[in-house]
Amino acid sequence: MQKFFEKELIEELHEIQDTYGYISEEDIVRISKNRDIPKAHLYGVISFYSMFYLQPTGKYIIRICDSVSCRINQSKELIEILHKKLSVKNGETTKDKKFTLEVVECLGHCGEGPVMTINGKIYNYLNSQKALEIINNLK
Repeated sequence: MQKFFEKELIEELHEIQDTYGYISEEDIVRISKNRDIPKAHLYGVISFYSMFYLQPTGKYIIRICDSVSCRINQSKELIEILHKKLSVKNGETTKDKKFTLEVVECLGHCGEGPVMTINGKIYNYLNSQKALEIINNLK
């Protein structure tokens, strides 16, 4: 029974996330009351899954892999360039709410690094110039 309950909860959280881009405190209070579960449990679920956000995110969520295999292929340089280009640190969103930048441990494309995703679309075999071109072409 617990697994079914968790599945329904995660589906509800996904629906909120997909609609608003993040899960607000008001959403957490409402779900807590409707499902009769502690807010602490909801925060635990939300913080466990990296695809849930408690703050508004940018239109484009950029994830850059910094695993060992990507680091060997210069992901650190790519990360530094994007920090400068976007004027944000890891986990931050640009002031215009266009970009959220996240440095992650692995994107599952270890032989294709460095790798980044933008809203789930994979970009591999990157260098700084190619990454900046991709970012500059986003509307």
